[in-house]
Amino acid sequence: MDCERLREEGAELALGILPARERAEAVAHLDRCPDCRAYVERLTVVGDGLLGLLPGAEPPVGFESRVVRTMTPARTPAPAPAAAAPPPAARRRVRGRRFRMAAAGVATALAFGFGGWAVGTAVEGAPQVVAPAPRVLEAALVSSDGTGAGVGAGREVGRIYAHPADAAGGNGWVYMSVDLGEVRAADGPVRCLLVRADGSAVPLGSFPLRAGYGYWGAPAPVAADTLSGARLVAPDGTVLATAHFAGAGSGGTGGTGGTGKTGGTSGTGGAVGSGASGASAGPTAAAR
Repeated sequence: MDCERLREEGAELALGILPARERAEAVAHLDRCPDCRAYVERLTVVGDGLLGLLPGAEPPVGFESRVVRTMTPARTPAPAPAAAAPPPAARRRVRGRRFRMAAAGVATALAFGFGGWAVGTAVEGAPQVVAPAPRVLEAALVSSDGTGAGVGAGREVGRIYAHPADAAGGNGWVYMSVDLGEVRAADGPVRCLLVRADGSAVPLGSFPLRAGYGYWGAPAPVAADTLSGARLVAPDGTVLATAHFAGAGSGGTGGTGGTGKTGGTSGTGGAVGSGASGASAGPTAAAR
């Protein structure tokens, strides 16, 4: 994705409605383009401001019509020309019809008035149930410097974003971009493992790197209270980079181990992603 295309889709990205694959490409572009990153940040601020203008509750039924009636000046009826007085019997019949029509009108007005008032009161008094937005986890992918000093010992080589599932259910999503640079430039697939707070690892899938660079997005069982971090692992088991989500989970850590090898393997289903070469990832073996 280039700058021109991102500015076309920037509004959708800021509002969170950009499809998964395009969002992963956009996140990868933002990771290396400060101008586009500032542009999307401005759009996000505007979107948040527009949401703040929305009323906290729906107005009661009939509110608009009452406002319009209040703003409309009452018309003064023109004086009617004098007419010949009707005979007494006709006047009594007219008064009887008018009384019945007026009574019916008052009854109708009372019915609609009290009905509208009751509905309006119910609407105004109803509790507003607002589902909290899921917290998006974000962390730096850190490469090892070869000393084994742990998290943060190396340099930042990418970003990873974990979007928890919303209240409607279903899986969340994980997006990431990585650029290992010339020090660890590599071609071929790398595996991604999510690390839980208890230290266990969940194989997520694989995506290709080209000259050490790639990006990827895939559905994942993301839970903010159990997810601790992530690892990128080479085909030979070497941990290329790790990430630790600050405040996520309770006991996990995404420690850095650039020179370590992983023990035992377990099968994982394929996850569809896009990398620098635009390829899709199939079923992989994930190290634990």
